[in-house]
Amino acid sequence: MNLRRGPTLDQLRGWRNRPEPDLGLDKVLGAMQKDLRRRARTLGQASTAWVELVPPDVCRRTALVSLSRSVLTVRVEDAASREELARWLRGGGELALVRRCHGLVRVRVLA
Repeated sequence: MNLRRGPTLDQLRGWRNRPEPDLGLDKVLGAMQKDLRRRARTLGQASTAWVELVPPDVCRRTALVSLSRSVLTVRVEDAASREELARWLRGGGELALVRRCHGLVRVRVLA
């Protein structure tokens, strides 16, 4: 009788049993750090230009959300802030931002 030597019982248990889940924060913090670095890289130049060019009272009530496909997305606190920002953008603010930030084409405002 020819008996083939197969895996031992301990090897089978190792393959069948799932490893313990990683309950540490390493993965979560690593993902957050990666996301923050990506946002800082994409929004860095636009953020600097935004703070320097936008009037301070309007700037305090806005938050830069993203810069994707040449569109800077900005969130405002309320409708009044949105109207004030829209007026500033139409009055030449958007053109100043586009000239200052390479790759920026337009500004999108979210309420």
